[in-house]
Amino acid sequence: MMNAKKISKTVLDNGLTVLVYPNHKIPKVSSQLWYNVGSKDETSGERGVAHLIEHMIFKGTDTLSESDINLITTKLSGDCNAFTSYDYTGYMFDFPTQNWHESLNIMADCMKNCTFKQDLLTSELKAVIQELKMYRDYYSSSLIEELISSIFIDHPYQHPIIGYKQDLWNLTRENLVSFYKKHYVPNNATLVIVGDVESNEAVDMAKKYFGHIESDPSYKKDNFYHRKDLSCKSVTLYRDISQPLALVAFTISGSREKKDYLTDVLAWILGSGKGSYFYKKLVNELKLVTEVEAFTFDLFDYGLFCICFSPQNAEDIPRIVEVINKELAKIARSGFSQNEINRAVKRAKVDYLSLLESNQKQAGIIGKAYLAAEDENYLLEYLNWPLDELPQQLQDFVAKNLRHTVEHFGSVLPLPEGEQAHWLSLQELSDQEDMRVLSRKVRSSEFEDGLYVNEIKEGLIKDFIFPKAHKIKLDNGLEVLYYDNPEIGKVDLILELKANHHYDPEGQEGLCGFVCEMLTEGTTKYSSTELIDALDSHGIVFNAAPGVITMSMLSSEFKRGLELLNEILSNSMFNKESIEKVRAKIGADIKNYWDSPSQFADQV
Repeated sequence: MMNAKKISKTVLDNGLTVLVYPNHKIPKVSSQLWYNVGSKDETSGERGVAHLIEHMIFKGTDTLSESDINLITTKLSGDCNAFTSYDYTGYMFDFPTQNWHESLNIMADCMKNCTFKQDLLTSELKAVIQELKMYRDYYSSSLIEELISSIFIDHPYQHPIIGYKQDLWNLTRENLVSFYKKHYVPNNATLVIVGDVESNEAVDMAKKYFGHIESDPSYKKDNFYHRKDLSCKSVTLYRDISQPLALVAFTISGSREKKDYLTDVLAWILGSGKGSYFYKKLVNELKLVTEVEAFTFDLFDYGLFCICFSPQNAEDIPRIVEVINKELAKIARSGFSQNEINRAVKRAKVDYLSLLESNQKQAGIIGKAYLAAEDENYLLEYLNWPLDELPQQLQDFVAKNLRHTVEHFGSVLPLPEGEQAHWLSLQELSDQEDMRVLSRKVRSSEFEDGLYVNEIKEGLIKDFIFPKAHKIKLDNGLEVLYYDNPEIGKVDLILELKANHHYDPEGQEGLCGFVCEMLTEGTTKYSSTELIDALDSHGIVFNAAPGVITMSMLSSEFKRGLELLNEILSNSMFNKESIEKVRAKIGADIKNYWDSPSQFADQV
């Protein structure tokens, strides 16, 4: 198990915290540098500067050209990325073991020596403005952002991470340099290293590359206040869509309180999967929605617990919200059944064990948890929640936090009749404003080819014996490839079939996808509800798509998983009522698809 070891913590003389978690399963290392600064640390007139700096970090230092980081990453067979949140900014590199230390060289250089050339800022600003436009096409994310702005009117969370166009237009090199020099200091950063390294080696490398960078002893983080109240905020966005979207949200404590396991289990119970509480109530029983999902939007200071749904009809939204509130009140009085809790506990454990297969995901959670809670081993202790106390804690959490008097509401609705022309005129006006401002920001310099990349030498590939699958062939012709890894405690099963959408009959395109959606709608032995309960009670994650079926489960449930898979493949019923329910869901999915430019652009 993962918690058999601990994550080592070392604080360098300049204040840089180094967290190392050795994992020698594969010859790769994920290195991530987390800065304890995000959009909430911006001041008036510079909204969006944290995210813009994230972009500009990759545009060169005293020794790196604007293309060097990408070229070096490619040359060394790696990946790199960056991210900005309300609370933090991070940079990540994944490299093979023999090259991993080069990530530290790059990140240390970028901590102090970024040039922020005005010419490159001019061109990158256009990319960020375009990203802002594209982000507004993600309607669910835009809705949550607008709701957060409405809820936290006295807290910096009210401002969007990507900032405002009017601020971005006017940001200068001096603005970026000032913010960068203030916050990008080693005593405001945490370096996380996960993978095929030894702790001592990793710390020595960190000292080599970062040890000479001076700290700022005067650096201090601001604390931000938010006044809690009995109030309900509501946001409605009108967009050129066919499928409405709505959610209810409740303010909860932030990541600093270390209640992730509790809220994750609650999300699994209420709205994760076909066996969840509100799926059964709103989709199966009342047939008011086609999809429902519960999740936590977690920030450091506060968070939102959200229940999001796609209604069959927009006019049913008030009734759906009324049902959600009625059921939450019932839960606050009576709690959950032990079966509901057991289902969620097992699903949470399967999700957790999946982290063991990704150095990058482990490093990300370690970095975020440390910045939020200053607990380097929080990830390793995630499952160590006292299960005997869980039923009462879940009931108390719902009773305290998920109340009607503190419920916020958001929706994305189709444009009312007659508003289409006005909607288009707003988009055209926005484009004209951008064109007017950005046309004056013209880059004059030539694109910079790689410089330092030519000095980089690839390391010698480390000897590694790749896992080899065993192969057997059953009497019925099925070929089985399997590999045993007892350390993880989980089984992943993939069944590939010559049955993808290319085989749909002409005039019946989508048939294979329809069949896949029907596979959990009941068999000769189980009704739809009984089948979902059978899967969920054993923590089995089942997914079907054209040409492939996947299952994930705890190792102890493997036999039961195979029994259920055989039942699904051999005895599915395809009854008429279920067909109509699935037809409605697919219809909503199609509407969602064509409502989302980010999805259908590739198809076009």
